[in-house]
Amino acid sequence: MNTKMKKIQIIALLSLALIFMNACKKDDESKVSVKLTDDPFPIGMASAANIGIAKIELKNSDGNYVTVFNGNANVNMLNYTNGATAEVTVNTVPEGTYVEAKIYLNSASVELSDGRNFDAEVSASHSHTVSINPAVEVGANDTGELLIDMDLSDSFNFQVSGMGGWISDVMDIMGLSSFNPDFRAVNLSQTGSIEGSVTDANGNSVAYAYVHISYDYNGDGNPDTVSTICDEHGHYAIIGIPEGNYTVVAETSNNSGLTTGVQVSVQHNVAANVTIN
Repeated sequence: MNTKMKKIQIIALLSLALIFMNACKKDDESKVSVKLTDDPFPIGMASAANIGIAKIELKNSDGNYVTVFNGNANVNMLNYTNGATAEVTVNTVPEGTYVEAKIYLNSASVELSDGRNFDAEVSASHSHTVSINPAVEVGANDTGELLIDMDLSDSFNFQVSGMGGWISDVMDIMGLSSFNPDFRAVNLSQTGSIEGSVTDANGNSVAYAYVHISYDYNGDGNPDTVSTICDEHGHYAIIGIPEGNYTVVAETSNNSGLTTGVQVSVQHNVAANVTIN
């Protein structure tokens, strides 16, 4: 088994989505809706993956920052999978193009299914900056949609017993070694989505397969992974994908499969089923 699959198995992922909405605003104001989505986490081993959001700021193309959320939003990410959403805030902003987000967290923790809880050291005074690509453009009387994707697999890093391999028991997790939030941000209204089913060679649904695509969302010339874990029926969904051509890969601990030539267009959901051999 390769190193990447060992990491996936140890840290695992879930696709989640939240929408940050606040008090109702007048319809003639420019607004932005901030939505949080998440890559996957250990389904059979964790009963909660909590993060506390203290503040979100957006930077426009003029270099000015606007606070769109300031409070205390505590979220159990495991409650929202494969595109499920929960409204939390929409805020008024000046017209303009927003190219960067700063996210401030005040807590992060993981509760395992055996009742053990691991808290991360988080400072609300420290911000996590991410470029918004494509940028969010907000015109007069418009509402822009910002999707922030937090990759839990790269954010929470665990200490495990043994020498890797698939974790079959929560006792293999010894502790939380580090917490380094990893974010992706996109203009949701200028992206599409992919969803489908994962089956085996006999047509049977494959539960909890790791599903991913790759593209360069950091702008550094290297491909980055956007992923999810399908549900118990083998269904998956990945949202906030820029227009383009993708390969969808599905993996289990022993097998994999892929579907090539998946064409995503803006504001469209494309079906892509994957067979694992």
